[in-house]
Amino acid sequence: MGLAVNLLVLARGVVLMLVLGYAELGFVALVQAAITFVGMLHFGMLNGGYRLLCHAGPRTRQRIVDFAYTGFGALGALLAIAALLAGAVSGDPVTQQVAAFTVVGGVATLMRSWVMNEMVAGQRLRSANVINAASMLASLAVLALLFAPTPPFTSAIIAVSAIVTQPVLFVALALISGAVLRPKAWRASGRLGAIVVKTGFVMFVAGLALQFLPLIERTYVSNELGLEALGRLYLAILFVTLFQMAPNLIQQVFLAPVVELWRKKDAEAIRFELRALLTVMILYCAASAGALWLLAEPVVALVLPGYVDDLRWVYLVAPGLIAFALCVPFSLSFNVVIDYSWYLIAYLSGVAVTLAIFGASAAMGTALNLDQVTMVRSGVFALMGAVLLLGSWRINQRAPEFRLFGRVTPMQ
Repeated sequence: MGLAVNLLVLARGVVLMLVLGYAELGFVALVQAAITFVGMLHFGMLNGGYRLLCHAGPRTRQRIVDFAYTGFGALGALLAIAALLAGAVSGDPVTQQVAAFTVVGGVATLMRSWVMNEMVAGQRLRSANVINAASMLASLAVLALLFAPTPPFTSAIIAVSAIVTQPVLFVALALISGAVLRPKAWRASGRLGAIVVKTGFVMFVAGLALQFLPLIERTYVSNELGLEALGRLYLAILFVTLFQMAPNLIQQVFLAPVVELWRKKDAEAIRFELRALLTVMILYCAASAGALWLLAEPVVALVLPGYVDDLRWVYLVAPGLIAFALCVPFSLSFNVVIDYSWYLIAYLSGVAVTLAIFGASAAMGTALNLDQVTMVRSGVFALMGAVLLLGSWRINQRAPEFRLFGRVTPMQ
């Protein structure tokens, strides 16, 4: 089912590239980055709340759910006020549209992540997959408006509406179907909030930093080079999105068994699992590189003939992206021992380097071209991977059971 959803994401991207112009694609890419960033403003609720839900009784689960939705409502209200102020100050229709879609789509994305976590904690994976597929199909159905004789809105607005439809409908279906608990009361609990934030705050900051990177990149390109230039990067953006889905899913598959083996103190079995994960990731990255080399140009020429030249930015971002993905087996230990500090260091390093390069370019009055912007992104992926490798080496000093190579002593 997960693969089917990924294919639907690909189909939506292809439809957008077939119908929209570069400037409209740039607008879509900018809104997507803003929505994704706002969708990470959970302040530790997703990580901490998920852990608490896994072990909570019925009454406590309801309290956690009420607290979460109270937080979503408060965040939505604050973002709506900020969006209205930004729109009024700028007076720019594009800024106003981006702000409006960011609030609705961002809060819906945040709630979708919460609902998905709640279903995973409750072992309702089948319901999650069905609702995910249904909401993605509805998102594609909205795109049918692009082919209407007289579309009710501009193509860019229809495209972004289709993207926003997916998380909104996912949350609605989950609540209506009873697959998750519905909020019953407004609940503001300082004690519960402190527990939740303490449990998941570091991972929240790390995830926020990771999602800040594409927002920085797309804001820079749209401001310095224009929305049309940003649209030229859409094929590379779609490739990055699709490529990263598999490593995330693969990591989740291996995480639970490794956690269980760690509890049993079986060092040899842990190393076996991590080596298997490394093998899978090497095969995946090799297959992706081979497909890019042999199939990317003829397939794009067949399906999206106007985008063949845009493959250059896919080729430029791929090396760093692949290097980053190959670090997954080494960084899995962070999730097992619940030490996310190296994620935080890696992702904040990426943000710092990106801001420094783009800031220096703006200060000197010399805009980077799309090749240079993409090489910065690729280099930052590689940098973050290198920091994660360093972190895994440091973790392995005190937890040698996570060493993929060399001698492993029995766990005490």
